[in-house]
Amino acid sequence: MGSLLERPGLPMSADLHLRGRLEQGRFGLVLRAEGGGTWELDAGRRAHRLVGQEVEVVGQRAGFNGIACEQVWPAGSPQPRQSRVRIEFLLAGVVVVYGFLAFLMGLVGYFR
Repeated sequence: MGSLLERPGLPMSADLHLRGRLEQGRFGLVLRAEGGGTWELDAGRRAHRLVGQEVEVVGQRAGFNGIACEQVWPAGSPQPRQSRVRIEFLLAGVVVVYGFLAFLMGLVGYFR
């Protein structure tokens, strides 16, 4: 029994693809998986519109029963294409470009 508690059967950062009913829990969204089990989801706002429906979830395990969701969509429909540009990278790029332009404008002002 000790070896079962020492090693989880599923690595913490393992990719998961689950199917089940999406419900609103006390602290956020909860997935009641078809094969049994309850998972707490860390999902975006768009997932809230699917509460009460059968859904499919793709994400990474986070903690004991948590999933950091990459995608949530209605079960039975094809998996939506994932956006090629993630908003975090886009915002970081905008900040870098803004900083570079401010630097250039500072140089122009200095040498005038």
